[in-house]
Amino acid sequence: MRVMKRHTGLKIFLGILSVLLILLAVYFIRFAIHKNEPDTYGSYKMEGQAFDLSLFPSLTIDKECESLRVMQIADPQIKFGFMTHDKKTMDLIDRAIRTQKPHICVVTGDLTMSLFTYDAYKYFANFMEEREQYWTLTWGNHDLEFDSSAYTLWNLLKDYKYCLFDVGPSDVKGASNFIVPVYRADEDVPAYALIMLDSGMYPEGGGGLSWIYDHFDASQLGFYQWAIDGLQSLNPDIATSLYFHIPIQEFASMYYANLGENSPVDITSLLPVRDVNGTVCEDDKDAEECIDEGYTVGIYYQGENTGLYDLVRQYGSTTAMFVGHDHANTLRGFYGDIYLCYGRCAGYHTYPLFEKANWLTDLLGVSDAIYFNQEMWKDAHGVPYEKGVTIMDVSLADATYGEFIVYDKADSELK
Repeated sequence: MRVMKRHTGLKIFLGILSVLLILLAVYFIRFAIHKNEPDTYGSYKMEGQAFDLSLFPSLTIDKECESLRVMQIADPQIKFGFMTHDKKTMDLIDRAIRTQKPHICVVTGDLTMSLFTYDAYKYFANFMEEREQYWTLTWGNHDLEFDSSAYTLWNLLKDYKYCLFDVGPSDVKGASNFIVPVYRADEDVPAYALIMLDSGMYPEGGGGLSWIYDHFDASQLGFYQWAIDGLQSLNPDIATSLYFHIPIQEFASMYYANLGENSPVDITSLLPVRDVNGTVCEDDKDAEECIDEGYTVGIYYQGENTGLYDLVRQYGSTTAMFVGHDHANTLRGFYGDIYLCYGRCAGYHTYPLFEKANWLTDLLGVSDAIYFNQEMWKDAHGVPYEKGVTIMDVSLADATYGEFIVYDKADSELK
């Protein structure tokens, strides 16, 4: 009898092991297929290419529309789609779409952080297609970490009517550098444009545990110049907004400049600020995470400052930049004459990982860490934040063209 039981137990163990090995083999086969990409690819090559609006996905709104509503979805980090926190995230986005009625949603990176990236993207694209909601995105540092390449996801997304995405030119760093011109019906010249830039993942030789991130390069700044030159040749006064995942250093400069005489760094070379609000709740950086002198506040900006902000000021078209990446930061305001804005984090799978301290956080000794306790994620008045979305309403009316307001809609406000 004991021998039979041992044999039965062994058979069960071997059966379970066989199933696990088969599942693992299937995953790695899928990984090999989805991660595959050619050495170079893109919709076109920028060098020698005349600016042509037909190169880009576009959005058309009603002819009489006097304002454009853009809804930023920051860091949803979908895992599978059917998990409890995924459902909470998607329910939030669903209610935001129904109540706010945006013309377009922009996912500023980290749409997924999943071993099954391809399936998570397909789930989200189907979700937006069912709601007939136009949307676009730029890559974050987690979207392409696991089982899919940008090339594979581009080939998936370009079959969706309501997804306005493009990988951009093949001779520009990254795979989400493009613009979305916004037209009024029956008009040939864009009334506005959204600009997407790929802020990358990690520098060469770096990784997710280094806390040092990638940066824009000269080819991307060249793409921005090419795009704005082209847009302004059609509409000299065109207003634009810029979207990417990892913030630039000027977000930290705005934070320190706003401290005034209380700033721990020299602010004499920084630009004036106004209308600054929100908080920086990310942990302060330690010595190994600093890439400058004295900027230790928890704003994890790009590993090099390659001059995007100065270029944007020079052209005078882009009035606002929207980023994600630092989930617990809500800082926003004007640095110089450009509005810099962290979008409110939408993902319930991201940190803060728990709504409040519990037995697990107590056991691990992390109940007083913002990454694990959402009760510690508070505004300047001590009121706990909620997950949510960020809205930009920009005027297209002649008298107030380009003026905008930005505000968050927290989960509990989306009734």
